[in-house]
Amino acid sequence: MVKVKSDQIILALDVDSAEEALGWAKRFRGKVGIFKVGLQLFLRAGEEVLTGLQRLDVPIFLDLKFHDIPKTVGQAVRAVTTWKPLLLTIHASGGKDMMEAAVSFAPKETRVLGVTLLTSLNEKAVRASGWEAGVEATVEQLSDLARQSGLSGVVCSPHEAKKARSSWGPKAEIVTPGVRLPGAQADDQARSKSPFEAIADGASRIVIGRPILTSADPETVLESILSESA
Repeated sequence: MVKVKSDQIILALDVDSAEEALGWAKRFRGKVGIFKVGLQLFLRAGEEVLTGLQRLDVPIFLDLKFHDIPKTVGQAVRAVTTWKPLLLTIHASGGKDMMEAAVSFAPKETRVLGVTLLTSLNEKAVRASGWEAGVEATVEQLSDLARQSGLSGVVCSPHEAKKARSSWGPKAEIVTPGVRLPGAQADDQARSKSPFEAIADGASRIVIGRPILTSADPETVLESILSESA
């Protein structure tokens, strides 16, 4: 039986203040696996919220998607090690040298993940951006490069999770944003599936933000995700 487990859920703290973010973390501590801090929250209250999450003793996903020359990315990874994130993202399109530099500066408890293609991009947008091979081939190419560079896994949409799992094997982190509940609005996600479908297709963890944060009854939304099985 396939079922979404609570420790496979990453709650995206896409809010504007440390107070609000830490309120969500306290509310869902023990109910989800990891709390994600992205650019929006990091730029507004990065040090405060990350220190607060450490005090709560919860796993951190630092989703800053570093993308620069190898030396700069290596030093950026070194700069955030004080918060000991469990997961940290870089763009796989930055190339092998950049990804290897990130791995070399990451502490042993941090798993560096390569972002393949953003889940907001559809086939037309990907080709217009210069990836003429299209979504599937480009994600596969970047995923292979990330594996060769020593990363711990990739971030991809649920549509590419099955192939990524096949390539990486059973122990890799295959993290999928772009998860939406059946019948819900896609928002800015162009390549989305349900939480259950993402896990069934090989994702190790799923990222969920707005479906929970904007709900009138967040706990019920979470319970509905955890109760779905086949």
